[in-house]
Amino acid sequence: MKKRILVLPVVMGMLFTFLSGARAAPEDTKARIIEASQTFFGPPDPSITQKKIVDALHELLDIAASINPEFEYKDKIKYRIDVAKDLLKNTSIFNAKARQYLSFAYRMMTNGKKYEKPKELDEFVTPAEAEEKARKYAKQLVDEALGHLEDGNAGETARLLLELVLMIVTPTSG
Repeated sequence: MKKRILVLPVVMGMLFTFLSGARAAPEDTKARIIEASQTFFGPPDPSITQKKIVDALHELLDIAASINPEFEYKDKIKYRIDVAKDLLKNTSIFNAKARQYLSFAYRMMTNGKKYEKPKELDEFVTPAEAEEKARKYAKQLVDEALGHLEDGNAGETARLLLELVLMIVTPTSG
């Protein structure tokens, strides 16, 4: 009887530890998303170097790959994201091949739906207006991703983060 009484607190402690760890993981992911995305929301700042931009893109891609739910294409998506990360780091953030790999990953996440840059981002008068529209749209994607993360929809969070990165690395026409 004494052994059973002692086992109960141990089991309860393990359960509490597991549950608190499960809750901390989304909070940690939320903080990582917010920190990485802040690089893209402020006004032009000389302290934001290309390295900081690439690091922020890498962080967003790492999060997308890690929280993407287990399914048939998970490993292929991660592979394409990893190749794109290397290309972004070693060449340019506007590398066409990196965009191609990210687009393939996006199509796998969305059952074949092709990434298309929002039309409203191509409608602008001045470069400053284009930047402001892109910033607002990026903020909207992050807010939506965080909402899905809190709702437990990791797949949609991963898709939105990948869409954000694709939007950033796709050159604007005009």
